[in-house]
Order: sequence, then structure tokens, then C-alpha cells
Amino acid sequence: MGDRSRAADHQDMNETMSTSRAWFGAIVLAAVVGMAATIIQIVERVELAENADANLLCDINGTFSCGNVLTAWQSSVFGPIPNSAIGLSVFALTLGIAGAGMLGSHLSKAAWGVATFFAGFMAAFTVWFLAQTAFVIGAVCLYCLVIGTMVLLVNISWWRIGNRLGFLEGNRFLDAAGWMVRGGTDLFAWVGLGVIVAVMMVAGLAI
Repeated sequence: MGDRSRAADHQDMNETMSTSRAWFGAIVLAAVVGMAATIIQIVERVELAENADANLLCDINGTFSCGNVLTAWQSSVFGPIPNSAIGLSVFALTLGIAGAGMLGSHLSKAAWGVATFFAGFMAAFTVWFLAQTAFVIGAVCLYCLVIGTMVLLVNISWWRIGNRLGFLEGNRFLDAAGWMVRGGTDLFAWVGLGVIVAVMMVAGLAI
């Protein structure tokens, strides 16, 4: 009986690790794509600094114009450090933690908490920034949309990993988050947020 119980526990653990690695893989993919988009933004920002009349690849028209977005003050909220550099750092941190987890390293609750905090920060900042581009700047940066999509995927994945590893318990907030993840309610929240942002941008650009 004991052997069967240990075998069952071992199987459950393997299934948990397998599922967690799949979500780790999703984060790694999102982080790599996000890093690529932020690096392109940094390169194009340098190009604009050297030549204000530079024709960027994503300058399609007045609405879809990375140039208009990258030259606005909202693209450098932290002073001389552009938002893209901050994003690159966060994606790099995310890639490191998720990559280690995908390769089988034990993820502590503290490391998960740090990664989840920065993912949440990026989500909130991205919503604010996209609102600024739509209602204030009046232009859309296609790379920003890619980054926003990757941030959404990272957030969804981190919460599912936390649930799989038993981190969503211990206080009311984590207990509630665990209940939402296990029931899939959080997916409606995240997807709903994406839809709200999309509608917001369309409305802002139409004004």
C-alpha cells in the first residue's frame, strides 16, 4: 500500500512538473519575443536621436507611427532611461527565472513572487502607456502592441505556475487568486483586460 501511495505521489509530482515546465516554456517564449521588440525600439530610438527624419520600419502612417510614440515624453517616464530599456531588463529577469524553472531548477516562492510582481508592474504600466498613446499622443507603436501581448501571456503563465507549485495559499489574497486560477476565472479577467485596452485604444484614436 505504501509503495502504491509513493508511486501515485511520484506520478502526481511528475505531472505537476511537466505542466509547470510547459508554462515556463510559454514565459521563455514571451520573454524572448518581448526582448526582441524592446531591442528594436532601443535601436530605433538611437536612430531617431541621430536623425530626426529617419524613416522607421513601423512608420506606416500618422496613426501607426513608432516615431511619434518614441519621441514623446511618455516613452521616457524615468528620465534619461527609456521605457524600452526598463522593459528589456524586466524581460531579461523573467527569462532567467523562467529558463531556470524550465530546465528543472526549484523555484522558490520568493523568486516566484518577485517575477510575478514585475509582471504585474509591467501589465499596469503597459495599460497606462497604451492609453497615453491612444488619447494623448494619437499614434500606435506596433512593437508596443507586441510587448503588451507578451506581458499578458507572462502574467497568465506566472499565476498558473504559482498554483501548480502550491504558492497560492497563505493569505486571503493568495487564496482568492488560487481559487480564480483553478476555476479559470482569471483568464476572463486577463482577456477582458486585453479587450478593454483594445476598445480604449480604438476609441482614443477615433477622437
